[in-house]
Amino acid sequence: MSTDIGQMIVDLQRRMQKVEAQSRLKSASLDDAALVVRDGAGSLRAVVGQQGDGTTAVNVVNGAPPPTPSTPTAAPALGGVSAGWDGMFADGAVIPLDWARVEVHASPDTGFTPTADTLVATIETAQGGIVYVPATVPQYVRLLARNTSGAASDPTVQVGPYAPKPVAGEIGIGEITETLIADGAVTTPKVFANAITTALLAAGSVDATALKADAITGKTITGGVINGAEFHSDDGAGGLVDIETGTVVTTAATGWQILIDPSQPLPVVDFLAPGGATAGSINGTGDPSQPGLNISSGPFTDGAITDWRWITRSGADGPGVNGWRTVRVRASDTSVASGGTIQLEPAAAILAVVDSSSPTPSTILQVEPGQFVLDEGRLLIDPPVSSSSAIYLIAKAGQTGYLMRLQLGGADRFTVSPTGAVVAAGAVSAASVAATGAVTAATVTTTGTVAAASVTATGAIAATGALTGDSLTVDTTTFTTYTPTVAGGGSATFTTRTGWYYKLGKMVYFCADITVNAAGSGTGKVTVTAPSGIHRTTRQHVSAALRSVVVNTMGSNGNAVSLTSISGSTWDEIVVSTDSATNRDLILTGAMLLAGATITLEGWYREA
Repeated sequence: MSTDIGQMIVDLQRRMQKVEAQSRLKSASLDDAALVVRDGAGSLRAVVGQQGDGTTAVNVVNGAPPPTPSTPTAAPALGGVSAGWDGMFADGAVIPLDWARVEVHASPDTGFTPTADTLVATIETAQGGIVYVPATVPQYVRLLARNTSGAASDPTVQVGPYAPKPVAGEIGIGEITETLIADGAVTTPKVFANAITTALLAAGSVDATALKADAITGKTITGGVINGAEFHSDDGAGGLVDIETGTVVTTAATGWQILIDPSQPLPVVDFLAPGGATAGSINGTGDPSQPGLNISSGPFTDGAITDWRWITRSGADGPGVNGWRTVRVRASDTSVASGGTIQLEPAAAILAVVDSSSPTPSTILQVEPGQFVLDEGRLLIDPPVSSSSAIYLIAKAGQTGYLMRLQLGGADRFTVSPTGAVVAAGAVSAASVAATGAVTAATVTTTGTVAAASVTATGAIAATGALTGDSLTVDTTTFTTYTPTVAGGGSATFTTRTGWYYKLGKMVYFCADITVNAAGSGTGKVTVTAPSGIHRTTRQHVSAALRSVVVNTMGSNGNAVSLTSISGSTWDEIVVSTDSATNRDLILTGAMLLAGATITLEGWYREA
């Protein structure tokens, strides 16, 4: 039987396509091995297959803590309490796939932390449930969830306490003894009429509170002590005065109360609003040798702080200190202060803004004998529109100190003497400066007139208007260097191109010094740049000294000229005197520059 090789290849290809279309793990197996699952960070999250103890399972590990269960329900039960979970989670969280159970924890202590000792039961179904907690004393209940990895959620808030209860019919005759009856458990409706006879009353057991109203008649009680007394108004609709454990409580029909308590370490009078909130307090302070008085508001909320109080203190404020002050502090910590404060002392008055929680120093305005002191603050004056001066200083005749003195780091920056002399360490800039005395500054800049007996500046004096005075002194002059640029020299190169200039307003005095290295060529004009733009309304020129140029190898004088038809900072041509019989001047060109020739330009020009 012959074999068709082509047909066999087609059959093999068709069979391979069917195999590749199948699930890759359809015929796979884990033989005595395990498949490890890791998260994106490489941490182990599950082991599928053979486990370390020889068992075979799907073991989920290192799972994230599950969400907190919803708040439990609880109720008294026979011989204990019942605790339940509704199968929900806090904030509507969804039950995770690795959830395992909910633990029920109970304790007679409020605020307890769930531990192995407080675990009383578990709820294994995600539908929730109710469990019984045996107990003989009231219990608080909390829940927490665990996942298959054993990770615990945050515990719920506690509920309770709930006390165990008996059931009617389950208490035998004679089982209720004196110790099993709670104080106050037997009330008036449960005592049979006339059941308590005189023989059953202990001596002295009937006190003032047990007496019927008007049972004691008469206007005078002599030789007695009234304990726990209440005083009412005649018609019963007014105020009530109640004396309780040394505190006198006066209550108005509106619900407001005044509490007087001299038994405190510092005697206090509290003012309570209806409902019991403290509206304010007055208390004594100090000691008999240094008495004082505090008046404070009740606690109130401002921002995140819920216990602010305004306190006014007068009298002694420490050994040798007395005064009056008002400040806002926290009731829980009076060292925390924030806001405005006023303080009066025997020798000073202080107005300040403080914030003990901020590293920024407090701003303090202090009035002392003969002066105001502003510490860590700025003075901002916003006067109304008026013909009066915004700042008006009147010094008395005979003043020898400065009328004004400004310092930085202990060094004077600006002063005004009694004679009117103004001295500034920095620049003085104004539309105009007028003074009958001297004006001294590092620089003086004005768009108007400077008129003074004398003007002294260690730096620049710039004025677009008139500059007048008995004297004008410049202590120091700063010259600025620049590098002149030479054009039109053709093949010329230069070993030296140096320059400097000084500006006085729009006038510039400069010098440019140039030495030729390789000879020049061509008929183009030689030009040299100035330090700045040249004013072009009219032609300007500066002197030029030339040595070893073609027109006169011994030396020539000339001028550098700016033309009105050209703009910029370039001297447009250099005119050279030839000293020839024709006395004809020439314009310097590149071909006239010989090796070793020098060009020096110097003079004043008007800046653009």
